[in-house]
Amino acid sequence: MKVWRVVAGVLALGFVAAGVTPAWACACGGYLPDAESRARAYGENALVQYDDGTEQITLSMAINGSSKKAAWIMPVPAAAKVELGETGLFNRLDRMTRPKVVVRKTYWPFRDLGVMGSGPDSAGAPRAGAGVNVRQEMQLGPFSVARLEGTSGTAVTDWLGTNGYVVPSGLAENLTPYLTEKWEIVAVKLAPKQAGESMSGATPPLRLTFASDRIVYPMRLSKGAISEQTVTVYVAAAHRVDATKLPDADVKPELLYAGRVEDHVLTAPADYLTAYSVTYRDPSRITDDFTFERAASDEEFQRIEYVTRNDGFWSTIGVLAGGVLLLGAGAAVIARILVRRSSTDRA
Repeated sequence: MKVWRVVAGVLALGFVAAGVTPAWACACGGYLPDAESRARAYGENALVQYDDGTEQITLSMAINGSSKKAAWIMPVPAAAKVELGETGLFNRLDRMTRPKVVVRKTYWPFRDLGVMGSGPDSAGAPRAGAGVNVRQEMQLGPFSVARLEGTSGTAVTDWLGTNGYVVPSGLAENLTPYLTEKWEIVAVKLAPKQAGESMSGATPPLRLTFASDRIVYPMRLSKGAISEQTVTVYVAAAHRVDATKLPDADVKPELLYAGRVEDHVLTAPADYLTAYSVTYRDPSRITDDFTFERAASDEEFQRIEYVTRNDGFWSTIGVLAGGVLLLGAGAAVIARILVRRSSTDRA
């Protein structure tokens, strides 16, 4: 049985606020804060697991600012089971794929004294209403979850608006392709534990499990974003993987990492992690979702971050002094040899 796991982390998401033109769409769904806040989701992490026709996506959003309530939506190809996920996963994945740091030394004698101007250099690596069927409603920790089927994008957004969701312009149009393909819409409200509290930081992970005949990460809702969207995708599988279908065919993702890793979630055989990053400067060009397939080889790759470190004036003096001492010692040895030869010749 093949086991595939896909991990996706999505950055630079939009926000919706009263009187603000919404850059609401994120890579997998829309983040909708309450109308009185200017909080925004700046990071979204997702672990997607695929095993014999069953896909599982675990999501956690990072919130910049605070909001008394908020919501997000996500389309999935089939009826979803929704539950709380594991905490701490995404920090581990971030650490696994960081660049290897290589220190390059320099002994320029005056750099640290300010004689040459700038300090040490460093170089980084490349960088329920009509037309809506409410299938289930539940409470999971801080989440109120509704699973929706809809006959049209307008029917779904009307239901969302009636039930207290902020509905940005363009949402109905961007939901339509998913609803045409009979996808389910998962709508999630986030609320603090105590009345009057505000939410900030990372949300608890939420896990969605559903049937799928392919490994897919939904991206088409990002078409509604008006600011650039940066997406980082981690794929953990039995082998290295390629992104075989892209949201925007003209924008290629950058490879960040490829190699075997050790983690209690990413266990063998699905312990090969491949990471990509891509920025969509014109999200309106997004027309599809991400899909992933096995690559031609399992060649490993890791970014390298070069850091140039100057050992400074005194280190340079030490090197020079050491050199002088060595020269002096060498000269003394040569002098003794010459004296001995002179004495031998006189004898």
